[in-house]
Amino acid sequence: MGEPKTKQSYRAVPQGRSVVAEIQRHRKEFPPKVVYIEDRTNPRKPVWRHARLLYTSEAGGAIRRGSWAKLWARNVKRANAYLAKCGSKVRVPEGATLHDLRHFYASVLIKNGATPKQVQMRLGHAKPSITLNVYTHLWEAEADRTADMMEAILSDVP
Repeated sequence: MGEPKTKQSYRAVPQGRSVVAEIQRHRKEFPPKVVYIEDRTNPRKPVWRHARLLYTSEAGGAIRRGSWAKLWARNVKRANAYLAKCGSKVRVPEGATLHDLRHFYASVLIKNGATPKQVQMRLGHAKPSITLNVYTHLWEAEADRTADMMEAILSDVP
């Protein structure tokens, strides 16, 4: 556990009502725990400190990188079983990673009209150019409406 990569990594990300409700439910069932954890902000001088975590391992400690793959695989399996039970055609693709959820989030924002600056802010990129380098193809995939935009403005000109 350490400091985020950039100042922009510290951000508020708006959540829908269903997400807020689920987090509230989770907090009631599993209150945040204070754990003793190694802080590697400075890898040359790691220190141990207390941290308040919303999500912990089954043993009540920090979720370690090594155990994350098993936890992720188990949750993907549960999610797909639940989606199937509900009759949804949606599934978490095999081999999907947590980082893939980040790309999915960005893709949904772009598909629904978010600007490069909005996506940059939500992802915590230091500059919009980083966002554009990764996701330009999604904005380019939209139909080119520039001619229609100019036509609408100039249509009243005699």
